[in-house]
Amino acid sequence: MPVSVRFVTFTDVDFHAWLVQAIPAFALTNVEDGRWTLAESIEKSKEAHAALLPHGLQTLGHYFVRLRDADSGAQVGTLWWEESDKAGGRQAYVYSIEIEDPARRRGYARAAFHELERVARERGIHHLALHVFGHNHGARRLYDELGFEPTSITMRKFLG
Repeated sequence: MPVSVRFVTFTDVDFHAWLVQAIPAFALTNVEDGRWTLAESIEKSKEAHAALLPHGLQTLGHYFVRLRDADSGAQVGTLWWEESDKAGGRQAYVYSIEIEDPARRRGYARAAFHELERVARERGIHHLALHVFGHNHGARRLYDELGFEPTSITMRKFLG
């Protein structure tokens, strides 16, 4: 049976708790991807978050929600996106979706994207966009299944 989610807007406490884990998580992902060294990663992640969110939770156009199971109300993850005008239309750019470990592989990310599509259509959004790291094969499969298409691809070859 498919799951569904409802969005619950972040409070200031939610935002600060999220940021405390988001900074090191983004840092380590960039280290794993080979973009940053471990030594520089935390500082670069802090800089990236500060640049994107100069006013924290109140940064205009950015939306943070907790994902709750629509039936049980259980917390299953978080979602962050930005709405802006891009390429002649309104865009929602997904910066982060996180599904909590016990809820993974149960359809919650898919349900969250379906709910985001519903919300986006109501708000006049013409398309969704996101970035996915090349090594995140599970996410890439999900995004393909949801109808996302590559708009640019960066590739690398190690020369051993």
